[in-house]
Amino acid sequence: MDNANRESHSAPPVDSPDPFSAFAVTLFDNLVGAQRMQLDLYMAWQSSFAAVVDELADEWACRFGGGVPIE
Repeated sequence: MDNANRESHSAPPVDSPDPFSAFAVTLFDNLVGAQRMQLDLYMAWQSSFAAVVDELADEWACRFGGGVPIE
């Protein structure tokens, strides 16, 4: 992988003088990545839920509102 595609917060090299720092940075990067994935999944769920609510509101307007819903 060339250096242009590397992320700026890469973990220190394995042969660093402090192995705990390498472990802590790696653990933190993995935790942040997991949290980012959870947020992406939550946002995808919210957008699909919003589409369902919009569809139900349109159906309600057509059935009980007396006509075609105005968008």
